[in-house]
Amino acid sequence: MQLLISRFIICCLLPSAQFANAQNTQNEMEIIEIEQQRTTTANYQLIQRSEFLASAQSLSDVLSTINGVQITQISGVGNPVNVSIRGSSSKQVQLYIDGQLINDNQFGGFDLNQIPVEQIQSIEVSKSQAIGTGMTPIGGVIRVNTYNPSASQTRLSLAAGSFGFKEVNLNHNVKLDTHALSLGGQFLRVKNDYDYMVPQTFDNSAISAEQPLRNNDYDKTALYINDQISLDAHNIRLNAQYTKQNKAIPNYQNNSPENLSNLETKNWRAGYIHVWKSDSKHLSEVEFESYIDSKKEHYIDAPSSVLQRDYFYDTDKYFVSLKPTFVFDNITLLPYSNLAKQQFTSEQFLNDQINICNGFSGCDVKAQQTDLHFGTRVEWQSEDLPLQSYLLANKQKSRSSNQKRNVSAEQVDQLKQDDSYSSYELGTTTHFNDIELELAFSKGIRTPTLFELYGDRGAFKGNANLAPEHSNTFMLASSYNKNALNITSSLYRTKQENAIVAIFNSTGTGSYTNVSDATLNGLELQIDYRFNSAWSTQLQANVIDSQTHSEFVAFDDKKLPGIYHQQYSISLNYQLNEAWRLSLDTHIDKELYFNRTNRFTNTQAKGNGTPSDREISDFSVTWQNSQQTLSLQVNNIFNNDYQDLANRPAQGRSFQVKYSIKGL
Repeated sequence: MQLLISRFIICCLLPSAQFANAQNTQNEMEIIEIEQQRTTTANYQLIQRSEFLASAQSLSDVLSTINGVQITQISGVGNPVNVSIRGSSSKQVQLYIDGQLINDNQFGGFDLNQIPVEQIQSIEVSKSQAIGTGMTPIGGVIRVNTYNPSASQTRLSLAAGSFGFKEVNLNHNVKLDTHALSLGGQFLRVKNDYDYMVPQTFDNSAISAEQPLRNNDYDKTALYINDQISLDAHNIRLNAQYTKQNKAIPNYQNNSPENLSNLETKNWRAGYIHVWKSDSKHLSEVEFESYIDSKKEHYIDAPSSVLQRDYFYDTDKYFVSLKPTFVFDNITLLPYSNLAKQQFTSEQFLNDQINICNGFSGCDVKAQQTDLHFGTRVEWQSEDLPLQSYLLANKQKSRSSNQKRNVSAEQVDQLKQDDSYSSYELGTTTHFNDIELELAFSKGIRTPTLFELYGDRGAFKGNANLAPEHSNTFMLASSYNKNALNITSSLYRTKQENAIVAIFNSTGTGSYTNVSDATLNGLELQIDYRFNSAWSTQLQANVIDSQTHSEFVAFDDKKLPGIYHQQYSISLNYQLNEAWRLSLDTHIDKELYFNRTNRFTNTQAKGNGTPSDREISDFSVTWQNSQQTLSLQVNNIFNNDYQDLANRPAQGRSFQVKYSIKGL
């Protein structure tokens, strides 16, 4: 991110205000590359490119270092990644790339694999508040700002690692008069053939055996271009990206060599941002933003040579936004309006024959949703006291529809729904000497996805009466920064309501239902200390106490699933000299439950109901000079047995070697 510290950041120290101002300064299109130290408060974190470029394999590797952010996934590069912030579900987290909301309206998730780390300038994380403007999320915001420096140079990086990992990245940047042009590409391939305990081997289903996992490979090709144009009072940014991914889907039960299941994804997006700087006394600037995004997915379900099902999913997104900025003495006013439209279509084939909807099998659909967001953000700073406050209010009007395809004329029907939602947040910050205090309240929301409203998979039915998930969060945080010591802490209480969960009855028919509420009390503590010019350390603690409340006995008085309720970590860094740096990180994670009933199925568990724990240690060594970087990353040095998100053995110990050279 091309970030300059503006007067807004100085005036508004609140993390959410930092988001708004970071976005504003980026939109100024200053193309001076500035590498800053990590910016941390209790609720906001900014990680610069220099901190992760040398060794990080993926975006999820970077996010996993942030206190309060949990990354869980099915093992192996390219598999789905779930992100939880302060006990949220992955659907409750918003992911932005250069201002574009990536979350999918059909299913609610997002793909962390689509953007290479070489393309990232900075990563911003807000743990509860919105990203300047827009709907307040339940689970916070992740914003990725893509790479676009001013200097003309070429950068090449090569990486290789365990389980057939190979990666090539090439970036070329050109400065031409009023243009700053950046072009790049990535090619990645990995076999993911780590050893796995197969419950029923293909050769003999009566025995279990540890085997290299078959049909688990992944490859990705990504191409991108960014252009920044400065014309007097006008700053324009154009960006486009094309990504193609192929992920083979293994058969974990018997590791069959006949299995050819695969998911192919092709995605392209293009964005346009135009900022006009005004000479008016009170109108500071006007920002116009738009983007288009298209994704095509082809899922092949071919567990044997006899049967093959093909599923085709097409998703198209369109977005426009208008945001003027007004300044009146010590008050900044940011009214905004956003219009987004998304269309989703599906088509299924069985052995190359189109699947006709008969009411028993899944039906192809055409689903659409149009969202209008409008609201205002107000930021205020006292003229006499070290006190800053902000208020953000958002209103969303949503119109959605769902229509079955490949049905007879008498079966054709179209479901429609109009809804209106609101969210808001309020916060204040004060500071004295070396201490900063923050107090914030927010009402977050997660609206039902189109699939949850209109479910279309055989005996699974939608529920058009679903209420949105929403939360009320109170947060009190403090930070202390003096000399070599930095301490941040946060206490928060979140009440989540109307959790949307899939429920199946005795006949096997299922639908999504609002089944439970939950109360989360959390504590986050982080200590950064530099002993001297060579040694530094970071300590993190994240503790969550969760309790669910439901009229369904099976879900009542339980712990939230899918998150670790206790996390502790220590990082030790040693700067040997100007060229060499060594790091050792150890993480201890406890109390992970895999389902809402808290039943535990891991055969390695010490007893019924015992959650899964893990201890992981990673080591890295980096050498660099002004033009070259060489790094070795060894992950999970000691523990090969912990369970992943799907309660399957993880891939265990792995390594990666990465070499980069710039200025070619």
